[in-house]
Amino acid sequence: MADGYEFLTREHRQVEAMFEQYGQEPDDALAHRIADALTLHAEAEEAALYPQLRRLVDGGDDLADVAENEHAAIKALIARLYEAPPPDLAPLVAEIERDVTAHVRSEEDQIFPAMRDSGVDADTLARALERAEGEASLRGSDTG
Repeated sequence: MADGYEFLTREHRQVEAMFEQYGQEPDDALAHRIADALTLHAEAEEAALYPQLRRLVDGGDDLADVAENEHAAIKALIARLYEAPPPDLAPLVAEIERDVTAHVRSEEDQIFPAMRDSGVDADTLARALERAEGEASLRGSDTG
């Protein structure tokens, strides 16, 4: 069975690799793929991870509030990215990368350990994340 924490960590590493690739060869299409991947990932976390964090972790509401505020800031940058002319993409991608890196560090260093310590089941989390990503992906394809 899958492990939800490993699932999210693997996605974090995939996005980091995309940022690294963009840093080596800036490409408009890659910038948009990064934005799409982050959007899908955030929707899954908001649907599956943060509700369990709020419900099962002492102090989870505060952790989830901070994480959701970080998501909101990143989403605002992503919205700008979709509207930006190509010369403006690199600075926006760099800003998104900085914010995402800080957010990932917070999740992996604080949220995941707190959830594990509180007994949040990794398999149940994985199933919820996979379901949430599937639903988010379907919504995305409906509008695309």
